[in-house]
Amino acid sequence: MDSVLFHAMAIELNRKLSRSRLDKVVQTGAGTLVLKFWTGQEKLQLLFKAEGKSSFYLTRESHSAPAKPPRICQLLRARLRNLLEVRAEPFDRIAHFIFLGPEKARYDLIFEAFGPQGNLILVDEGGRIVDLLYRQENKRKLLPGEIYELPQQKQRISLFNNIVAAASALQQAEQDSDLSRADVAPFSPALAYEIAQARQTGQSFDAILTRVKDVFASGSFSPQKRTWDDQTGLLPLSLAGQDSPEAALQDLSLLIETSLSEEDGESVKDLTARLSAVISKQRKRLAKRLEHISAESERQADPERFRIIGDLLLANLHLFKRGTDSVDVEDYYQSPAVTVTVELEKKATPQENAERYFKLYRKAKRSGDHHARRLQNTQEEQEWLDQVKLSLEEAVSGDDLYQVQLELETAGMLKQTKGQLGRRQVVKPKDQLYKAVSPGGWQLLWGKNSRTNDYVSRHMTGPKDLWFHAKGMPGSHLALKCGDSVDKVSEEDVYYAASFAAGYSKGRDDSKVEVIVAKGRDVKKPKAARPGLVTVDSYHTVIVAPARLPE
Repeated sequence: MDSVLFHAMAIELNRKLSRSRLDKVVQTGAGTLVLKFWTGQEKLQLLFKAEGKSSFYLTRESHSAPAKPPRICQLLRARLRNLLEVRAEPFDRIAHFIFLGPEKARYDLIFEAFGPQGNLILVDEGGRIVDLLYRQENKRKLLPGEIYELPQQKQRISLFNNIVAAASALQQAEQDSDLSRADVAPFSPALAYEIAQARQTGQSFDAILTRVKDVFASGSFSPQKRTWDDQTGLLPLSLAGQDSPEAALQDLSLLIETSLSEEDGESVKDLTARLSAVISKQRKRLAKRLEHISAESERQADPERFRIIGDLLLANLHLFKRGTDSVDVEDYYQSPAVTVTVELEKKATPQENAERYFKLYRKAKRSGDHHARRLQNTQEEQEWLDQVKLSLEEAVSGDDLYQVQLELETAGMLKQTKGQLGRRQVVKPKDQLYKAVSPGGWQLLWGKNSRTNDYVSRHMTGPKDLWFHAKGMPGSHLALKCGDSVDKVSEEDVYYAASFAAGYSKGRDDSKVEVIVAKGRDVKKPKAARPGLVTVDSYHTVIVAPARLPE
């Protein structure tokens, strides 16, 4: 984010966020925080990225909070309430976010976006640092308790405040054949290219700079993406009279977020599509495997017939010799006896032909058990994969996607994902559960993916608690915590819990769903089964309309 974009973003954020209420602060990475605001008309999310390529903008991605908020995140939640103003330093990439805190105390949240690593610094009314994202003890002493001081700034000519001097500096740089080295601020290679293009249309430097000043004063930005000499840059305005497609489709924040996601790696949308493709491919593979098992089982459905033919050949060895391709024998196992034709191996002796059928008999018997095991394993994998697919459909944040990604990686179906969505802090299952209270006051807990379903069934459902699951389809495992008081659970409570089990299942859009109700002691996880797979020894069912928690 160059200084031109930085100043434009500060102006746009001041227009959109000033006088907004800060509702939540989420730290999604070591140097990335999201501040969630309510403007009185809409919810907006401001993202600060102080790692890698520092930037700040309004993000449209979903960002969920980790189980334990880091130090700076907790501090901002405690001290900041309402955003009063956003302004940028004139000659550097430093933005001030002026907040009101408890008891009307004023705080300055300072975002520095220069150097190899950005920073977020909270300063009190007396100018002292309360705390900051990255503490420093080098030339600038940035530590809690110290007075905050701006870094030494090179004094340059302002594009906004001294048009005559700025035009002269640009004219001199043009004569030196390197407009990008003009000693003005804010400035960037992209703006230098745009000014050069405008000059080719006959515009004067005074007219160009007046246009720049007017756009920044009004905040009427038209986002642009420019490419020249193997370089790409983003601009908040057009000077040459030709708007790029971005101007009609995007605001400044969306242009920046889209460009950064293209550089940083997969976006949430891209990762969702890739995970969906992996699941679809695996489902097709399992369907083919079931077809193969079915065909093999059909071919070897009657192993006893092979043994009978072997016995018949042994009883009739005198009827054929080596080189015979078939023989007619009397099948005395049938009543009345009938003549049957038996296929033979021409190169085998009569004794070897009989033994061949006994081998087919033994193989068919073994295969029957093998096919039964393969069928059960494949059906369990299908059931698990259906749950993973539902988890992907229900995902509302990067953390939800990460759980799906981990499951597929653990199962060996997906290589480790790289990029900004590649590695995240693993959230404990108990911190991901949905929770509610029934009309009778009983606590309800249910999972949102295979891992949390496994946790609900194995660790949160006591032997005498009630357990719920939509019958015959993937969905959440839900526990109603009642213990020894199960007799006090009313029918209304049961139907209330069942409605959530239905609402968080594949049948969430159906009018009615059949739901299993079982005692916790009857729910068991088979040995070596995948997460979220259980067997239920005894249960009854209820039919309910699906229900979900308010968004």
